[in-house]
Amino acid sequence: MKKIILPTALLLAGLFVGYQLPRGPALFAWIGSLGSNQSSYHSLEASGEFDQLLELMQVTKNNVLNEAESEQEAIEGLRWILRVLSMSTEVAADGDPRLPYFQRMDTPARKVGGDNPDGEYDLAVIDGKFDYRITGNLGTVRYLSFTISGGQGMTPRYMAGYIGDDDLQADADGNFTLWLTRERPSAPGAWIPLPEDASSILVRQYIADRQKETLASYQIEAIGDSLPALSPPTHSEIAMGIRATAYAFLKLSTLHKTVLPEMLDAPNQFFQATSKNLGGEISGTENLYMLMHFNIAEDEALVVDVKPPASRYWNLTMESIWHETPDYLNRPVSRTLENVTPGPDGRVRFILAHEDPGLPNWIDTISHHRGFLTFRWLEVENTEVPKVTKIKFSELERL
Repeated sequence: MKKIILPTALLLAGLFVGYQLPRGPALFAWIGSLGSNQSSYHSLEASGEFDQLLELMQVTKNNVLNEAESEQEAIEGLRWILRVLSMSTEVAADGDPRLPYFQRMDTPARKVGGDNPDGEYDLAVIDGKFDYRITGNLGTVRYLSFTISGGQGMTPRYMAGYIGDDDLQADADGNFTLWLTRERPSAPGAWIPLPEDASSILVRQYIADRQKETLASYQIEAIGDSLPALSPPTHSEIAMGIRATAYAFLKLSTLHKTVLPEMLDAPNQFFQATSKNLGGEISGTENLYMLMHFNIAEDEALVVDVKPPASRYWNLTMESIWHETPDYLNRPVSRTLENVTPGPDGRVRFILAHEDPGLPNWIDTISHHRGFLTFRWLEVENTEVPKVTKIKFSELERL
């Protein structure tokens, strides 16, 4: 009997140990750590914040797999988590308010957070304890603005200040100076007062035609005698950076459930919203938005008919269910006022379809059966809600 029990016990013990061991790349890292001593650094505040970030990512992964309605949504959702983490890290953990710089939020491949693919977004980490000066040039883009966010750590963000290109007091050549200070400076230039809990500044540029327009340029620097001497980051600063990363990740990874959630229960119809409805820290203050959750079958298409209002900039963009703009570089998933073909009466008819219908103003779903459509109307207070008609793809030839 003992001869049977011993091998069985060893087998069970081996299975238990094997189950407890890491898998894949983590196993190799674990093997490489054998022989290392347990350190006391596991109790650091930053270590605890890192553990919470890992837990948040795991919960988000499970949510993605549970909420996905197709294999495409699931696999794109997993990649989307990596992209959201990448952006969150770059704009939060990597920032230093003593040595601020503008970090590009989106990239040619990474377009998350319901951004405008026909725009440029840059963010700099700041702190209300310090003063800042921004200098730059307007370029020839259709729109440029600066939005100050207040709130730090896991505290909800809010719009603490805003200025658009019309108020930047640029000279004849487009050069401007913008002061972000606690007290109004005597030097010339535009000014935004900073609150004590200021945490970042977001720059938006909208481009109607990238072949013809010159991007704005700008740089930021901390100024004044209150700046501390440069030194390695403290454990609390790193902890705050990881905490801010977790906040950004949480915010970006839940937009599809927090931005007008009523859209999900009423597909294929537009809802009007302003920056106040969507949250001024994530939306353009001077935009009027029209958002829609679309849902169409393989053999269906949506016809979106609208009379664009007078505006120096507007566009329509398709997004996945995760509020991620797909391959805008190679596919027609976004159109501005400069690359649409209006009808004789000035109205524009968009066709949202899985394949090219051979008609003007096609918006490609790239095989997404559901997702979002977003209109951005700049400096427009009110306009008609676009009319949406769902038809069979085969019936488009009758239009």
